[in-house]
Parts: sequence; C-alpha cells; structure tokens
Amino acid sequence: MLAWTHKFPSLAKPLAYMRLVRARHRFWERTYLGFWEGKLKLLRKPGYQEKIAEHYNMYAGKRCFILCNGPSLKAQDLSPLKGEITIGSNGIYKGFQDFGFHTNFLFFEDIEQLELRRNDFPKIKGPKKLAALYNAYAVKADSDTLFFNAPRMRKNLYYWNELYPQFSKDFAAIVHLGSTITYVMLQWAYYLGCEKVYLLGLDHNYGKLPKLFQPGKIDVTAENIEKIRGLHYTDSYYKIGDQIGVPDVDRQEQAFELAQKQFQAAGRTLVNLTPDTKLEAIPKDAYASVINQ
Repeated sequence: MLAWTHKFPSLAKPLAYMRLVRARHRFWERTYLGFWEGKLKLLRKPGYQEKIAEHYNMYAGKRCFILCNGPSLKAQDLSPLKGEITIGSNGIYKGFQDFGFHTNFLFFEDIEQLELRRNDFPKIKGPKKLAALYNAYAVKADSDTLFFNAPRMRKNLYYWNELYPQFSKDFAAIVHLGSTITYVMLQWAYYLGCEKVYLLGLDHNYGKLPKLFQPGKIDVTAENIEKIRGLHYTDSYYKIGDQIGVPDVDRQEQAFELAQKQFQAAGRTLVNLTPDTKLEAIPKDAYASVINQ
C-alpha cells in the first residue's frame, strides 16, 4: 500500500515511491549477474527477511530491556542499562545522549511517527533501525536499516475482526500490530530468544486524550498541546503542527494480555518495571530489585 499521509511533501513523492518499490524488491533474496573468481556468474544477495532471520535466538537465555516513551522514564537512572540488551522506539533516540548509551535496536511502525522523524532517521547512528516495510518510502535506508513485514492494509481487515490480536513467533516472516509499538518490540524480544524481558516507561496512562478524542490521529495544536505534554519522557517529544496517535486502550490491553500468555507458555519472564503503571495485564516488579540482580 501507499501509506504516506496528506502532510507528506508532494515533490518528494516520486523518489519516495521508488524507495518503497526498491525496499519491497529487496525484502526477498535476489539474484544478479556478477563476476566471481573472474567468471560471470549468477550471484545471490540476501534480502531484509534473511537479514532479520539472522537474529533468531541471537540472545537466547539472556535478558533485555524495552524502553518505552512514558514520562516515568525520566525519573529512572538508566545508566546501569549500558551494556544490557536494550530496545527502543520512535523518539527515544532524542534521549541517547542523556542516557549515556544508545539502544541496540530502534523501532518505527507508525506512519506519522516516521514521517515526523524522517529527516533525523539517517543521522541516528548506533542502533539497528527496524521499520515497517510500508514506511520505506519515508526514509533513506542505510546499512543499519532493516524493514519488516507487518499486515497493514487500507481497511486493516484482520485488525478489526476476530483475528485480532495475534502474536508472531517468526519476526522474519510477519509482525502483528497491537495498537502500540511496544507490542512490535515484544515480538522482537521473543524472536531474539530473550529469557527475561523487562519493560520500562510503559505508564499506560494517556491522561485525558482517550476521553476527549476517538482512537486515531489528531494534530497537535496550541489548544491541545498542554494535554499532550506530560505523556512522554520529554515535553519536547511533540510540537505544534505534529500529529499524535490517540491510543485504542482496550485493544492495547488485549494485545498485552496475549503477549503475557505467549511468554508464560514458553517458560519466559515478562515483567513491567514501570512505577505506578496502569497496565494490569503484565506482572510488575521494582526496577531497583531487578537491575541489582
């Protein structure tokens, strides 16, 4: 699908379309004519799918930390996580300097989020960047970029019926949506083989937004920005003119419940270390008690 929003620059669309076509072509392995040992041969080049598959069970038996973007994150001393396996998303990269480290992996799925950060994208160095394939139009991919396959369609057919939610155990093949980028990161942590997965900054508290607006996208305006400030770990996360997603809280909770069941069934641990979180679907613990283990 062509996913760009009405805010995406018209003059940028021809190049954006070519980027999308190229990324789709490169998702699968491909063959080409080239020279090998002085002879013209049919050579093979791995696609994004195969490169993602190389991460399967990469960290089997180890623990990892998923850094969400909630306001509680700024109250935590994250310096002990330097050297740990960490996963982040969207605008978390703005905090790397303050954290004293960058996450190992940085995720983007939401269309508006990546359009908003498309100029920063090539400047982000350090983490492996993973973005949904349908967002490939928005950014110039580099050697640290991988595109994953998520079943997003114009009418989100599976998303609104009895098939929702689903949890992928094969990230290289398909990644399921759960109304939050955190759900994508949980499937990645599972695919990496992580034995213990800890969540930080998952406040699951969206203030008055879900009461004032229906789930979907709204523009950040001078009239509503005060309701948006305080919902993320930095008040500069959004500015006037940006778009923010109003979460579908019920669907998020359905997805988190399924994630917890999948981790539990596999004999793995999934714990929310966020103080005062409003999410009940995932067991809780204290950050200090875990980080000192």
